[in-house]
Amino acid sequence: CCSLSSCDMDLTPETNIATDESVRNVGDCEKYSNLFHAEWRGYIQGSIAATELVQSGQVVATSDYGNTYGAYYRWDFQITDGTVQSCWSSNYNYIANANLLIQKAALLLEDPQISDADKQQIKLYMGHAYFSRAMAYRELALHFCKDYNPSTAASEDGVPLVDTYNPGPNAEPYPGRSSLQETYQHIVNDLTKAEEYVTTAGVVNSTKITADVVQVLKARVALDMEDYTTAANVAQALISKGTYTLISDPAQYKEMWLNDTGTEAIWQFYMELKNEEGPTALGSMLSGIIDKFARPSYMASKKVTDLYDTENDIRYGAYFKTDTIDAQTVPDFVGTYCNKWPGNPALYTGKPNNMNKTKAMRISEMYLLGAEAYAKAGNEGAACGLLNDLRKARISGWTDQTYSGDALMKEIQDERTRELFAEGFRFSDMKRWGIGFSRSVAEDAPVANYVATQGNDLTKDASDHMWVWPIPKDEIDTNPQIKGQQNEGY
Repeated sequence: CCSLSSCDMDLTPETNIATDESVRNVGDCEKYSNLFHAEWRGYIQGSIAATELVQSGQVVATSDYGNTYGAYYRWDFQITDGTVQSCWSSNYNYIANANLLIQKAALLLEDPQISDADKQQIKLYMGHAYFSRAMAYRELALHFCKDYNPSTAASEDGVPLVDTYNPGPNAEPYPGRSSLQETYQHIVNDLTKAEEYVTTAGVVNSTKITADVVQVLKARVALDMEDYTTAANVAQALISKGTYTLISDPAQYKEMWLNDTGTEAIWQFYMELKNEEGPTALGSMLSGIIDKFARPSYMASKKVTDLYDTENDIRYGAYFKTDTIDAQTVPDFVGTYCNKWPGNPALYTGKPNNMNKTKAMRISEMYLLGAEAYAKAGNEGAACGLLNDLRKARISGWTDQTYSGDALMKEIQDERTRELFAEGFRFSDMKRWGIGFSRSVAEDAPVANYVATQGNDLTKDASDHMWVWPIPKDEIDTNPQIKGQQNEGY
């Protein structure tokens, strides 16, 4: 365990028995699997993803934003910031729960009283735990470490690695930081175990962790590590198997985002009306539906919206809406805001609530990931092929184009914005690409008089230390092994 906040927040899922007694049979293992899914449903595209988007420079704060995520918009957050603490403690909670299940389930596999059929199910749930732990360590590395460079990773700071569930106030077992190379090797090892144990075949719109879900994470990690051959091969394999197909019809694409249907989602979380209370953090931030009109806290910058062919790109009509803005600080006006989460009618009664099933993984990402990996590996023909295939599905009348060198990478980067805007990718993309941003009211504000009074004019280059978040103060104060290991600049 890594801090009191990381350990003591561990709760036994759906039961009141002591945690050490909470994994006694296959049913208990299933409860932990459900817990892993619930954890990621709450995390992916939640407040941390919203914070990343604000920090990335792709949105402009409106005069109604009320300082929501303001410290990240202005780039003046501190080691005591709640989002920093939440990212750290949440992921270590997920790791602790995974550790508990892995430990206890391993003992069940040795129990002669448990049937072979149940043991197979237990292995599946252990696979979910290995996958969840790999996801959590990657999230920690993406936020609290520098970008992975194979030539320097052995000497760069990673995060503390914890493989055993051992809650309690004793600080002695708390580890210090591993190297970044060790952190990523741990992630790779966990994914190897997940590949072995998660044998569930992938299906469209799966609500569960499947073999294909594991492969998507494997591709992401390989791209992080500049293992371009593995990244390209895994992405291409997922595309080639044909289980998930790109939508090219504008009405069907819009329907995918409204009613959570379609043929593209590899992992889409289960949601039902009785359990849903409000929108994702991203939906709330970008639409802020109050009664019948929008009141966004942030609007996409003109640099983002200008990337779209508004007439022919089916994504523009699905992601953005032009309608009355219910402004409080200026008179109401007609403006364009991000409406990527319009609210699934099956998840609300009465007015829309911006609640849609989170699409954690989509096949279109694999086209873009594969294109980037091919480009970096020098196979520009294959990169252009995947890029053109995606564009032919998204842009009516698209004809194949050939790019090379820096121009090819720029096209891939722009296409990731068009396809994945506001889905939680931009922050880590910018770190991986080594790019900064410049934001100004004159160039970026979609509505000149509907902007925040501070922080709009800002330039941050790729070398700024705040692309790496600080180790939270609570962890520094609690864990004696991590003292003196704070990130640069904090």
